[in-house]
Amino acid sequence: MPQTKKTPEVVLDKGGTIRLSGRLIPENAEEFFSPVEVWINEYFCDPAPVTTLDFDLEYINSSGFRHMFYLVHKIINIRLLNDPERFRVNWYYRPEDEDMLEKGKLLSQNLNVPFSFIMAG
Repeated sequence: MPQTKKTPEVVLDKGGTIRLSGRLIPENAEEFFSPVEVWINEYFCDPAPVTTLDFDLEYINSSGFRHMFYLVHKIINIRLLNDPERFRVNWYYRPEDEDMLEKGKLLSQNLNVPFSFIMAG
């Protein structure tokens, strides 16, 4: 899914990468995440050996954050039941953007899953 002014680029790669990059301020978060959820349901019927979630987001509104939380929670429940070593989450942030770093930490703590926090250039 291509990036717009209000929605991130979404890469859904059967090789094991799920990537969101850009701004996550959709007018209708449920509608935005619906095709992503359909793809994830199909993907996890026959997943890659390792699945990586990459989040490189500039901004997230509260509705987008809630839907992203739900989606990641779903992925984690599917993936961690099988093998936690086959699942990774990378959270990219800019050095001057402590708000996005804090949102990543909050998501990691609430999901009880370690994220790799990577300072983007």
